[in-house]
Amino acid sequence: CIDPCSGSGHILAYMFDVLIQIYEAYGVDTRTAVASIVENNIYGLDIDDRAAQLAYFSVMMKACQYDKRFLQRKVQPHVYAIVESNHVDRYAVEYFCNGDEKLKEAMDTIIKELYDAKEYGSIITVSQQDWKALYARFDEIKNEGILSLYSSEALRLLKLVNVAETLAKKYCIVTTNPPYMGVSGMAAKLSNYVKNKYPDSKNDLFAVFIESCEKMIRKNGYQAMITQHAWMFLSSYEKLRDKILRKNQVNMVHLGPRAFEEIGGEVVQTTSFVMCNRYDLHYRGTYCRLVTAPTQDDKEALFLQGNN
Repeated sequence: CIDPCSGSGHILAYMFDVLIQIYEAYGVDTRTAVASIVENNIYGLDIDDRAAQLAYFSVMMKACQYDKRFLQRKVQPHVYAIVESNHVDRYAVEYFCNGDEKLKEAMDTIIKELYDAKEYGSIITVSQQDWKALYARFDEIKNEGILSLYSSEALRLLKLVNVAETLAKKYCIVTTNPPYMGVSGMAAKLSNYVKNKYPDSKNDLFAVFIESCEKMIRKNGYQAMITQHAWMFLSSYEKLRDKILRKNQVNMVHLGPRAFEEIGGEVVQTTSFVMCNRYDLHYRGTYCRLVTAPTQDDKEALFLQGNN
């Protein structure tokens, strides 16, 4: 499971609780479940360094909640701040590759694909590499114990590889509340990037994330998001809607305004949906319309009544 726009980790923390319940339902003891969740099940990315630190901390505290000795186990969450390759030391790369052409090809590709990554965040497409070989080389450098400039700089490349692998993976579940940014508010690099890579959703970053998250899931995987509802209606998103409906099974709760107590009035109108990338001509999704309910609590009550 991944949240590619994890912010300070609210979704990751809730995800942790759900996964604990799943493990325990299968009879796995809590300590084993916690270690497995952190090692194998939860991934998070964010473009903001401080937000990623908070998300990392959130996952660690969740782990400690269920396993009081978790910190002693030295298991690290897969929660990272997006890093870019713009200022990579080429001599450190050469030291890391150590004359191995396969490692050099892999690192050159990663460096190329993560150039300006801080501009684009999780919407970048990253190629699969031989991650085991890359991590094996990092282990070699650590075990060498050589305190040279190039060895320490080479180890800094580990963050780059961590982020690249996380972006290249395919997930069972992708769930997020993506950032909202109209094309007019984007910097030139980001604007050009989304126009070239995501022409059907380029008008707003939240719509771009609908497409990019779909690329991150495996066959028969699930994509769960809450976004602005504009893509449901505007003609500029017609191709995006058509693309979604031709490839996915969709269930949706149209929340409309006042879905969050912290956001008053009609400022943000939202929709929440779950899509499975398994097409079935005869599938009929469930659609729940809650736009008329005046408060968050009223929307929840109406939803639980099964009115749709």
